[in-house]
Amino acid sequence: MKDLLRYIWKYKMVPGHTLRTSDGKNMEILGTGNDNGTTFEETVIVIDGKQTNCEVAFEGGDTPTLCFTLATGDATERMTAAIDIPQGFTREFEAIKNGKQPCVEMLNETGKIYIGSYLSRLLVERIEDKAARITRIHIDGDKQWEHTLFRLLARNFGFGIQSDAFESWASILDLPALGKHRDNLMQVEAIFFGQAGLLDPESIPEYYRKEALETPYYKTLAKEYKFLSAKFGLKQVSCDIWKSGNITPHTRIARLAAIYYHRNVSMSSIAACSTIEELKGIMQTPIEGYWANHNQFGGTTIAEKATMLSTKHLNLLTINTIVPMLYSYGKHRHEDSLCNRAEDLLYTLPPEENSIVRAWREMGIEATCAADTQALIQLKKEHCRKRKCLDCMFAYRLLKEAMEA
Repeated sequence: MKDLLRYIWKYKMVPGHTLRTSDGKNMEILGTGNDNGTTFEETVIVIDGKQTNCEVAFEGGDTPTLCFTLATGDATERMTAAIDIPQGFTREFEAIKNGKQPCVEMLNETGKIYIGSYLSRLLVERIEDKAARITRIHIDGDKQWEHTLFRLLARNFGFGIQSDAFESWASILDLPALGKHRDNLMQVEAIFFGQAGLLDPESIPEYYRKEALETPYYKTLAKEYKFLSAKFGLKQVSCDIWKSGNITPHTRIARLAAIYYHRNVSMSSIAACSTIEELKGIMQTPIEGYWANHNQFGGTTIAEKATMLSTKHLNLLTINTIVPMLYSYGKHRHEDSLCNRAEDLLYTLPPEENSIVRAWREMGIEATCAADTQALIQLKKEHCRKRKCLDCMFAYRLLKEAMEA
């Protein structure tokens, strides 16, 4: 409650800008003062017609109270004044302690124009946050933009469920060594699957293992990886990291190998694309050969397996990889046109569908494009979940209107 009171004072929401002290004196606020983190100093008030400077502190409790400390010669005088805060807000902010989503009951009162303006600000905040993380990856790595792009792309090929596993795998790939064999898809696949721990016989389900070990394709990969591993001193992750979500990663690793081999996805090719269709075109690399009809080594042959990425997955990769990479790359090169294009792309993509977006929809906020959903995800993850309600412009507007009523 003390924080809420401090917020009301800071943003000049005191009703009518006038108060009455606990001993009945009229008080007018001319200036709220300077915020020092806990109190406000150099606050200018008028008490019964006399102007003076003071310090303001805040007390919570059942009755939110302002405490004014006035310098009177060599002594100080303390005065208090209470502020009436709308009961709905006190109830909502107290409910935060119990894990409730604040503002649920009041959000529909916020105008659509205002919501749109706030979502635009949140979108920029989210893109900037992602760009900052990419910059850290770039600096902490070998400062090669192509390598940074591949590592982010690999993480997002986990599509949430296995993102951490794909990131762990991508982080140990020896990309400089891999680059020497980039013209040989078989060797690229050998390194990819070998460093993923998926050429280890123990990684293959027992009921597929015998068949897999006798497959010419598997034998070739295992032989190539043994040679390349010895040549470059390659490491591999534990195959156990792929158990999350009970999804086999083989097809996605094979697709990443194809993307890496064909060299279609690069920072220069991304920067050259002006439409979402062009971007999807460079990412739409089909998988061929063994993985065109298998999901794992020795698994059952699939006659009509999809060899192209679905529209949904292409959209997610664009949102989570292409857009933030293009924005970060543009900032690095001081090319505002790339940053603006990255943001514009999100307005051309359909809205994402996930639990966060559905929850906002139930609260009355309907997303019309990926820009909206990215903003709503930012609001949920960086504000709501962290209980930063007093940093939220929804709370500001709702409280300001209520205090002025």
